[in-house]
Amino acid sequence: MNKKYDMLDGEDDVLLLDQATFTVRRFKDIVAKKFYILLSIKSAGNGPINNSIYDRMQSLSLNEETTIHAGDINWSSPQEGIDCQILKIGAKGWQKGKLKIEVNKNFQSGKTQTSIKFCPDEPLEPKSPLDDIRESEEYKKLSNNN
Repeated sequence: MNKKYDMLDGEDDVLLLDQATFTVRRFKDIVAKKFYILLSIKSAGNGPINNSIYDRMQSLSLNEETTIHAGDINWSSPQEGIDCQILKIGAKGWQKGKLKIEVNKNFQSGKTQTSIKFCPDEPLEPKSPLDDIRESEEYKKLSNNN
């Protein structure tokens, strides 16, 4: 069964991973910094070959005349998601679920974008098949006439 992951855009919502808590904003910052450190790790060796992964991935030289410049590099957390809990502003309590992280680095612009997605283990409120009908304009008009 495919679970639906929704983007976490409540920057002040709180994430609980194991025993550590983070606001969504702080978690995104930490992930982006760790990703930058990963790209900046120096390779073993001496001399000019001792470049960072970032430097090596900016372009692919096929030969002396042909170089292909990189567009993006993407990093994703495991497909099955990461166990976590979230406390959303205004919610009644913690909600268990799975977290997915994606970091995209654009080599041309130099920008890094971090997205955090969450899928609850159990939906907060099961949606009724009649909810769509109840929300329609026709139903509202009919219910107001009675």
